[in-house]
Amino acid sequence: MTLRLRHAVPEDAPALAALHARSWRASYAPYVPAEALGAPLEANMCARWDVWPADRLILLAEEEGDVLGFAAAERGDVPLLDNLHVDPDARSGGIGARLLRMMAACLAEEGASALRLIVIADNTRAYQFYVRMGGHEGPSFDDTLLGATLRMVPFRWSGAAFDALAADFDDQAGKDA
Repeated sequence: MTLRLRHAVPEDAPALAALHARSWRASYAPYVPAEALGAPLEANMCARWDVWPADRLILLAEEEGDVLGFAAAERGDVPLLDNLHVDPDARSGGIGARLLRMMAACLAEEGASALRLIVIADNTRAYQFYVRMGGHEGPSFDDTLLGATLRMVPFRWSGAAFDALAADFDDQAGKDA
């Protein structure tokens, strides 16, 4: 089986919505009220993906037609990666790293020279992943997610760190786009 990375298209929206909800349940259950991860989450994800966000860069990873991960960024002076999700059953296989590197490479092609994101401070798995990927941690702050006040940590790649992240994808054998 071969993992394929590509730009997402509007027809991918139902699969992205389903994966987004599955990933939130697996990743955020320790941090938010359980009731927020039930029917309200399904409704939120359907509404979120019902209208294709054409102003955003959305990449996905698939294997034999199954969507295993996606990354989405809001374009801007310093693009915000506000989604990087991998199917809970496919984690620790390098999909998230490939998506993050591809995102940096695509944004660099569009003229960006930095990338930022925000992660739940207690989400050790994600936090450690972004450290391993070369992100620079900023000062933490409190924010609300699904009714819970959480400590959040911003990460940023700029300068040599951003260039290295994008180059890692460009140098990758068998890359897609």
